[in-house]
Amino acid sequence: MINRCRPPRLEGFESSRRSWRQRSEFVRCRWLGGLDQHRGEAVQRVAVVDRDPATGIVYETEDRGFNPARGLVGSGFYRFVPDEPGNLTAGKLQALAVRNRPNYNTITGQTINRGLPVVWVDIDDPDPAAAETDTSAVFRQGLAEGAAIFDRLEGAWYGNGSIFFNSTSGGEAGEGQVWEYRPAGPNGILRLIFESPSEDVLDNPDNITVSPRGGVLLCEDGDRPGLYLRGLTRDGRIFDFAQELVTEREWCGATFSPDGNTLFSNIQGDTRSGGPGNLGMTFAIWGPFEDGAF
Repeated sequence: MINRCRPPRLEGFESSRRSWRQRSEFVRCRWLGGLDQHRGEAVQRVAVVDRDPATGIVYETEDRGFNPARGLVGSGFYRFVPDEPGNLTAGKLQALAVRNRPNYNTITGQTINRGLPVVWVDIDDPDPAAAETDTSAVFRQGLAEGAAIFDRLEGAWYGNGSIFFNSTSGGEAGEGQVWEYRPAGPNGILRLIFESPSEDVLDNPDNITVSPRGGVLLCEDGDRPGLYLRGLTRDGRIFDFAQELVTEREWCGATFSPDGNTLFSNIQGDTRSGGPGNLGMTFAIWGPFEDGAF
């Protein structure tokens, strides 16, 4: 049986035959309506808060590419350590670096599941005047102190005691990487848990979420039509969950309900442009997730 999920009177949304259905035979889905699309800045940060109430640390990604020939220096992975847990008005911004490997380039030459010991370097001026004309002004401070280099960091999510985040254009094929940072002591461990060998396997992952049972869901942000929601198992296997065939827009903003029974996800769009092919949509997807990888 093919898993199906269609909005009213719109054809073309169908999950693949290779999708999640280990014990269940169908995924139920409800279209919740149209949404406006709001385009972000050229440099986008996505914050996720460490849920340990003893620290209140906020982790942040930065969406900037790596292309030295064009003056693009890459992006950093940051944490904000508040002076008082829960109060973000004062504290210290830091960038991740790999111990004894200054300016470690994470983009190529990586090994799956190899633990990289982390140190954090201070960003002395988190709001520099130069940022008005140079969007790399904050990261350049980190680079000067040895910060690690990533290629387009986007979605981030706290789950299972770790921060999971995507490097949208990282990897040998430039099709994306999925990283895990696990806090341990004052610094922690960085680990690559998946790297896409081609767009057919995983096409530039953007947003990410983790189910209450530990499964990782990835929203693709590639250039071709028919992008997927893809799943990643705890042992590093990728699988197709659903494919978007209604428009040529990307999946985004996926999140599970607190009880883990419903997955909410959006398709980008713009209700102001007119035409059903441009509409943004939100889906509620439910099924016996506990019987599968989610």
